[in-house]
Amino acid sequence: MTTRRNALGLAAMVAGLAAGMAVPALAAAPPPTITRGVLTVAYRTDDKPVSFIADGKPTGFLVEFEEAIAAKLGLKVRFVATSFASMLPGVRNHIYDTAAFATLVTPARQKAVAFTTPIGYGQARLVSRSGAAIGTVDGASGKTVAITQGSALIPLLRHIAPGVKVREFPNIAASLNALIAGQVNGLFTGLATANALVKKHPGLVASQTVTTGVAEYPVAKGNPKLLEAMDRAIGELMEDGTYTKLFVKWNPPAVRIPDQLYKDYPGMPHQPPAKA
Repeated sequence: MTTRRNALGLAAMVAGLAAGMAVPALAAAPPPTITRGVLTVAYRTDDKPVSFIADGKPTGFLVEFEEAIAAKLGLKVRFVATSFASMLPGVRNHIYDTAAFATLVTPARQKAVAFTTPIGYGQARLVSRSGAAIGTVDGASGKTVAITQGSALIPLLRHIAPGVKVREFPNIAASLNALIAGQVNGLFTGLATANALVKKHPGLVASQTVTTGVAEYPVAKGNPKLLEAMDRAIGELMEDGTYTKLFVKWNPPAVRIPDQLYKDYPGMPHQPPAKA
């Protein structure tokens, strides 16, 4: 009897297909990750508003965007605190699946890891003490400037300000301490971080903004299925307004989504105009 019921059920399904009846598709399997069902993400704990710790938990603009990507992929997410210098080697060596950091794409980095579609365009400012302000980035020539160890901003600064002396520090906190203590003349960092430092510390000022290049998430070269899935999720989150909402939530109105990003994702909702 059971065999007959199974046969009848199969016949009914075949008949339904022949009649054009819709049969629900199986849900796509999550992409392969280091830990099955979990997206392991490296992040920095001191890079406000991009990624940091609040109330004992990781948070920030790109932390929340990674959470949205993981949700799209049907994955849980696990954040692991690390230094910037350890991020790309960790992704390359399959310690992390990706990193909650808008990583500037360079030829050297492309040899080590794969990159997703764009999640931003890097911009940077030079922060200095108001009593010894460096008004422009090229004004750093002949001065000592702090930069996070391994940052792609190092060759950029040397190009803009020939003769600059670069001192590398493990994180933003160490660079900031050196600046406040007068051990360095300036601190060169990403736009959002620079703005946050100036807002929090009245004795600091920032230079003009310079564009540094396209920024993307790193993924190990040996995991093309995860890369493809992340690209798809990023595109969907750009189009449905998730990225724009998070950008507005975590950045002051004066910080704008780059025009090129709108060109990369046609139909992406625009950031509200900044109030005069």
